[in-house]
Amino acid sequence: MHKPNIKDLLERYKSGDCTNEERSLVESWYLNWETSSFDLSDQELLADLALIKSELPGKKGRMFFYYRIAAAAVVLFTLATAFYFFIYPSASDKNQSALANSSKIVPGSDKATLTLADGSTVVLDANTPLEGINQFGIKIQKSAEGKLVYQGGKTAEVANAYNTISTPKGGQYEVTLPDGTKVWLNAASKLRFPVAFSANERNVELSGEAYFEVAKDRQRPFKVKSAQQEITVLGTHFNVNAYSDDAFAKTTLLEGSVRVNKGSSQALLTPGQQAVSNTGSTVINVRKGVDVNESVAWKNGLFMFEQEDIFSIMNKIARWYDIEVEYRGDLKGKKYSGNISKFEDVTEVLKTMQFTGTIQFRVEGRRIIVMP
Repeated sequence: MHKPNIKDLLERYKSGDCTNEERSLVESWYLNWETSSFDLSDQELLADLALIKSELPGKKGRMFFYYRIAAAAVVLFTLATAFYFFIYPSASDKNQSALANSSKIVPGSDKATLTLADGSTVVLDANTPLEGINQFGIKIQKSAEGKLVYQGGKTAEVANAYNTISTPKGGQYEVTLPDGTKVWLNAASKLRFPVAFSANERNVELSGEAYFEVAKDRQRPFKVKSAQQEITVLGTHFNVNAYSDDAFAKTTLLEGSVRVNKGSSQALLTPGQQAVSNTGSTVINVRKGVDVNESVAWKNGLFMFEQEDIFSIMNKIARWYDIEVEYRGDLKGKKYSGNISKFEDVTEVLKTMQFTGTIQFRVEGRRIIVMP
């Protein structure tokens, strides 16, 4: 599309004269583009971006994408591919129509299962009340917001008893542990912890992904053990991604300080750093200056991708929507970046990704077929 057409659309967007379809195109992000497609100055692009961002409503469920210009790391809405599909809509419309006619696959919700020390289980969701449970002086209850809260840990009798909270695919949950530590569990995750922490340390075990805000206690270090890493902290905010079906385990530090161990390897992290290890190695690689927002986007209602392949992206989508994924054709080598709301029907997420023109999706029941 030529410069006059781009400017015409942006001018009509500014004046409020766009159709709903045109406005949606302007407020969407697409991955395949070249800067030469715009023929606009950086100043013009930045000015247009600022206006578009100011127009976006901040309601839950809104979906938008962004892209970065390498030299200046400038956030831009990239319109070139969108314009292509707007002017030459036949192929895109066909694919979008196929998704539109698919059965709805709704996003996940706050739900989990609590397994008590005696082996009994408690369903945790918005519709199930939780009667007061008392274990070894620890009171377990749901807050008004539906979060699980353990109370009385400082005076409780120390018992060699453990509870486990586990989320299914399509579930997430928040729990406050007996010491006041807050934990957010992502989908398909499990946290095992003592009903009452000992006098010397606070140990928990994690599989899957969780974000921790650890209550400060210099006398009792807090340790998170996963299959690939062990993290030791005194009081800090960090995210641990340790799914068994992912190639890498990642610990990302937002605040404070943590020590990460794997075998004989050790790394001390400062805020903005990430410890990465894989199954076949004892080496811990430390990434500096990472975007910590990416690691906790799931907790804040977003999928956030930064140069990720489609397999990693679909793993996240599969866990949250509780679906199966099938791959057909050669999908290697393509990297994607962007933000997608977690609170849309899955077809809305797929439609936006499909607008790139590099990938297609077909939904059959609860199976998503991914094709080049």
